[in-house]
Formats: sequence, structure tokens, C-alpha cells
Amino acid sequence: MSLTLTLHCDAPYGPYGSCAAYLPTGSTDEAEAYATATRAGWQTSPDRCPGHAHRPRPLPPVRHLHPTTKENPTS
Repeated sequence: MSLTLTLHCDAPYGPYGSCAAYLPTGSTDEAEAYATATRAGWQTSPDRCPGHAHRPRPLPPVRHLHPTTKENPTS
């Protein structure tokens, strides 16, 4: 069994629910989990997802599936 910290968005969603966004951090250390959340665009006090914190989500790096070449730069 393993233990990791997961952040859940605390923003209300409608009259009876809350936002379903969550962020599995993969960390057992609270400070490291909050640092991971900050890098992912989360607000950490209170815990809010990027959409409810009104912050842009950081874009993941582009991963090319096929190598680019000078003759065909898009593939």
C-alpha cells in the first residue's frame, strides 16, 4: 500500500456540490505537494483548481511522435 497527497478543488459548484477537479501529487510531503500544485497552476489557500483560481494552466511540453526533418518540418 502507498500513501500520497491529493488536492481537491474547494470551489462550490451549484447549490449542492463542489468542483470535481483534483490533482494527485504523488508526494507524501505536504510542502512538496503544495509546490507541485503551484507549478500546475493551482491556488493553495484555499485549494482551487486553475479554472477557479482564474489562472492559466501551464501547457505541457510538446512531444513529437515523429522526428522533424528539414524536408518535412511538421511530421
